[in-house]
Amino acid sequence: MALSTVETGRECRHCGTLFHPRNEEEAFCCTGCSYVHGLIQDRGLDKFYDLRDRPVAPVQANLLQQRDDSWLDKVAERAREDTDGESVVRFDLQGISCVGCVWLIEKLFEEQPGALHIDIHAQLGTIRVRVRVDKFEFHRFAAELRNFGYILGPPGTRRTGEESDRLLTRVGVCATLALNTMLFTLPGYLGMEDDFAYAELFRLLTLLFATLSFAVGGSYFIKRAWEGTRRGVLHIDLPIALGVSAAYAGSFVGWLLGEERFVYFDFVAVFTFLMLIGRWVQEVVLERNRNQLLGLNPHTERVERRKSADGSPPGEVSARELRPGDLFAVPPGRAVPVGGRVRLPEASLSLEWISGEADARTYRFGDALPSGAINLGAVSLLCEAEEGWEDSLLGKLVDSSPEGTRFSGLERLLKWYIAIVVVVGAAGYLWWGLVAGDWVSALQVLISVLVVSCPCALGVAYPLTNEMATVRLRRVGLFVRNDTVWARIKRLRQIVFDKTGTLTLENPVLSNPEALETLPPGHRRVLWRMVRDSLHPVSRSLREALLADPEIRGETGGGGAEELPGRGLRIEAEGAEWRLGRPEWADPAGMADGGDAVFTCGGNVLAALRFTEAPRPGAVDDIGFFRRMGMRLFILSGDRAGKVSSMLHALGMREDEGCGELSPDEKAAWLRRNAPEETLFVGDGANDSLAFNVAACTGTPVADSALLRDKADFYFVGRSLRALRALFRVSALRHRAARTVFLFAIAYNVAVVLVALAGKMHPLLAAILMPLSSLATLTIVRWIFGRVRADG
Repeated sequence: MALSTVETGRECRHCGTLFHPRNEEEAFCCTGCSYVHGLIQDRGLDKFYDLRDRPVAPVQANLLQQRDDSWLDKVAERAREDTDGESVVRFDLQGISCVGCVWLIEKLFEEQPGALHIDIHAQLGTIRVRVRVDKFEFHRFAAELRNFGYILGPPGTRRTGEESDRLLTRVGVCATLALNTMLFTLPGYLGMEDDFAYAELFRLLTLLFATLSFAVGGSYFIKRAWEGTRRGVLHIDLPIALGVSAAYAGSFVGWLLGEERFVYFDFVAVFTFLMLIGRWVQEVVLERNRNQLLGLNPHTERVERRKSADGSPPGEVSARELRPGDLFAVPPGRAVPVGGRVRLPEASLSLEWISGEADARTYRFGDALPSGAINLGAVSLLCEAEEGWEDSLLGKLVDSSPEGTRFSGLERLLKWYIAIVVVVGAAGYLWWGLVAGDWVSALQVLISVLVVSCPCALGVAYPLTNEMATVRLRRVGLFVRNDTVWARIKRLRQIVFDKTGTLTLENPVLSNPEALETLPPGHRRVLWRMVRDSLHPVSRSLREALLADPEIRGETGGGGAEELPGRGLRIEAEGAEWRLGRPEWADPAGMADGGDAVFTCGGNVLAALRFTEAPRPGAVDDIGFFRRMGMRLFILSGDRAGKVSSMLHALGMREDEGCGELSPDEKAAWLRRNAPEETLFVGDGANDSLAFNVAACTGTPVADSALLRDKADFYFVGRSLRALRALFRVSALRHRAARTVFLFAIAYNVAVVLVALAGKMHPLLAAILMPLSSLATLTIVRWIFGRVRADG
């Protein structure tokens, strides 16, 4: 019997991410994708889907809301300083994933007045625009991109591709050198006589090109191996460095002595090139994942200091420069960097990031404000600092470092590998010298053993297995940031979750969506205007629900709503006052039938809205999946114990599998007591930072803050936890491929070492076998990954 798409999953019609629909009709993984898909259809930009050559990240609903783009004012001001009327400006851009994205962004740019030219670097997530400064509106361009799920940011808010660029330069140089080395080596293999006029020149050129290849490419692995050895850490770069060094040293000695059977210059050049190309491919994939998202860490963000306690002039400073007594402003949606006092009549803030409590809180003038609280208001929050960055909770969380992890299994394997190769080579050398009495052949055997034992197959295949596993996980919305994560996933026996924003969605769930569906289109448009730019959790939930409404796509934005902290939103529209907020304020007459928030017009109740904190879609099935894997499961939360208990019950977990009201230190201490070396910790708030430092493996759902994203081994997008399932499945698949390649490498090395010990290894044979072994391992890896479905 055929399985339905509800059971097997389907691709989101917009982003292509695999998801499990709630019914056969559901075509989008989230309301954000539904909204952008409708917008693309309405604007006649359907070619995007023809050009989309891979899945793109789902469109989070919070990406579509108004953002603090005040930095664009300075961009426009600097652009107007150009005297020729044109200006070139660079930006970082979040959301570029494929050729379709590049085409769509180009189209959106071309529609802007004053747009002249745009260059897009999809790999790094950067763009470069040339515009007429008297016509081009930067704010309008940013808003247009945001409507389609792309976020414009100032340059330098993400890592660049410097490492992959440096490697690519080495790859290009070594590819040229390898070709030239083979070109001038080939005549010797084809029988070139010693008295040929250019024979010595060819040999000299071979030496020169191999030396340059060793200096340009081999030095990369030698440096990394030396740095690792100095720290007492062994990794795959060590046998690569030893192999290429032995091959070059032996070849140089053979060249000096005129012994052609010692000369492996072509091997040195080609081997170095293959190792570099494997490493470059791996680095490119990881950099793409790291650069997928924008985000500023709190310690690198600039804050507006209105008044300094020491008399310093006002202006933008880093959070680290704030001192007690400074008066500073926190823009909407940003975290308060240091603890202090509120200097506004009222303010609405969230402690979700530091305590896990999702509910908004109202603060009044003079109230103490904790570091890490998020400004939910529509205007900047004025604060007076009472501590410096070093003493703040956020500072301690941000500046903490992960506890070191050693891969003892890999290190033992490399020690045995190197020891066996050295012992076998030395034994062959001694046998040929002492027993056979041929010390020249003994040296040739020693060099041959060291050369053919180079982990060429592993050096190419291991990066490929990592790359294919990483790309496979991108397919389901999970982005690996660190290639060392695979060894740690193998050892995991326990998963610990934060609650708010991890097991639940960022926003509360509207439990009676029919209340919105029965509203007339005009009323829904007014409600959209009220909630679009609001950061309050209730507004975010309603905004996400309204995105699925086709009537909303025609609305260009929000604005005009007045936010009253602790009460709600108010707007004058169509000759009446509209309110959305607490029942006692929005509906003082008490006409609404219950509800956590009430939507009214002129005092008449239009909708009573109810919200609940619910697990992510499919979370119960996901928890069951992890249990069947044999995983121990726990919830550690800073939220109230009652809410943690309710979540445990909703997920079918026991009461002793969760703890509430924990501080960041208490979360980290719990992990230290409970097998941190075999724990995956999944969290999303600053209060999870210390736990991230302890756990063997860490992951986070995508959020606006980059704090945990930069610490995590991986991050994931989408509404469900299905990506975590895929992580374990793909990790097992990668392990199977790596194990198969390793067994092949052992068999290959045994065979070629026996040939070398017999004194039959020739430089030409080594040069042929090396790429063939690499091709064989690549074929094995692709075959193993090709046999399994894309979702793991």
